[in-house]
Amino acid sequence: MERHERMRWYNPASGEFEWREIPRSNEKVLRLLEAPSHAPACKDAYREWRALGAGVKTTLIRAKRPRRSAPRG
Repeated sequence: MERHERMRWYNPASGEFEWREIPRSNEKVLRLLEAPSHAPACKDAYREWRALGAGVKTTLIRAKRPRRSAPRG
């Protein structure tokens, strides 16, 4: 039996958090991030974090966070 890892996900369409299976491919994640409620920057951030070697779950979390334009000091 194959084990599916799940994560807590904010669904902007419903405005609620929900549990969902972690997508197994970059293509599936990018389809999720195509929703009208996601900024195009989410897809760009996802690609950047994956290129750095981050896992899908970590990358999804980071891709939905707002980017900081300058370091806090």
